[in-house]
Amino acid sequence: MNALILPGENKYVEFKADYTKTLLKTVSAFANYHDGIILIGIDDNRQLVGVKNADQMRLNLENTINDAIDPRPYYEIAVETHEGKDVILIRVYKGENTPYLYDKKAYKRLDTSSVPVDRSAFEELILYGKNLTFEMMKSQDQDLSFSVLNRQLKKRLNLRNITEDLLITLELKVKDQYNNAAALLSDNNPIKYSTLQLIAYNGTGVSEIKDRQTLTNQSILQHFDEGIDFYHKHINQSEIIEGAYRETRAAVPLVAYREALANLIVHRDYSKNTESRIEIFADRIEIISPGGLPIGINEEEYLSGRISVPRNRIIADIFLRLHIIEKLATGIRRIKEYYQNYPVEPVFRIYENSISVMLPNVDKKSQGDLLKNKYMDQLTLNEQKIVQLLKKNDIMTRREIEQELDLRKSQTNEILNQLKAYHLLIQVGSGRSTAYKLRAFN
Repeated sequence: MNALILPGENKYVEFKADYTKTLLKTVSAFANYHDGIILIGIDDNRQLVGVKNADQMRLNLENTINDAIDPRPYYEIAVETHEGKDVILIRVYKGENTPYLYDKKAYKRLDTSSVPVDRSAFEELILYGKNLTFEMMKSQDQDLSFSVLNRQLKKRLNLRNITEDLLITLELKVKDQYNNAAALLSDNNPIKYSTLQLIAYNGTGVSEIKDRQTLTNQSILQHFDEGIDFYHKHINQSEIIEGAYRETRAAVPLVAYREALANLIVHRDYSKNTESRIEIFADRIEIISPGGLPIGINEEEYLSGRISVPRNRIIADIFLRLHIIEKLATGIRRIKEYYQNYPVEPVFRIYENSISVMLPNVDKKSQGDLLKNKYMDQLTLNEQKIVQLLKKNDIMTRREIEQELDLRKSQTNEILNQLKAYHLLIQVGSGRSTAYKLRAFN
């Protein structure tokens, strides 16, 4: 029980001092997106207050959840005694029959709150409940050609011209109808929201654009090729002498960029009314992909790079066959591995409606600039507050920072870990004496 209480509320755990109908929103949210726990008898300050008549409340909760949530979710309710007080623990499991509605609305977790989903997310839940995705839906345009895909299949797999049977095998045609995956791979790609913007800036800010390409109405296979060409056009290469050997090194590792580009194309949400972007700066590349995490994977699983829940399984399978991606669930790990020998690291940011990847330059001058400035204008408000606090106090413990800024322990740890990943902080000491200070720059 303490393991659940001490970290405080988060996306997966909610506290209630007593039963209120608002917890039904959280039941809907957990059933729609991920497993979660509701503890009744714990207040917002993590204080154990307990509940009275726990067995009767448990029975009432079962009846209420069964009547109020449609369809009925899968959950378990237990009564546990802690320090002489009863606490009700509700474990809600992610369901397959989404959307799970409370009062005709579907909910999701936003940090420690449960909020109604927007129209786009509601439609995604409907498709998920039918075991469908956007790429599997019938294409509005059935007059499609595949010369780009045909060339790639010949080049990579030594196959002859595309046949009807091959299109069916690749799952691009079902019951004589092309789906959206076929449309995205077709020569004139009619999918409205599949545009990719390639932008190169002068310097480290966005005030001056030196080159821009808008890729639209073309196969997403061309998006990959032209994204690689844009990289070669704007990323410098230099020769480094290592011992007796001369080595050519790119400012941003091509292999890391290639993985990030492929991830963008394969995993982005093509139903979102927004464009994907690749932005090249003097000290970094930023890749912005529309759509948050797909249903069925959480942030920790995504960042560990060990579990893959492809939003576009058909497209992922074709990119795998064409050897554009090597293996599902390895992209994030491979990107990280390519930066192992450098003092800078890639940064992954996960938002509600997008995912971004920042690939920093690895040449020494850019490393210094990057580590010194570290995009202060792009840090979150709490990240900026911690940096300013450490400028004033030189060295502080996690608890001191937490109390000064009125943050939860889990929040503070997450922010400190992110700032360490940015190489802005140095960790001093260990255990209870662990403290943090700003990195000194030359």
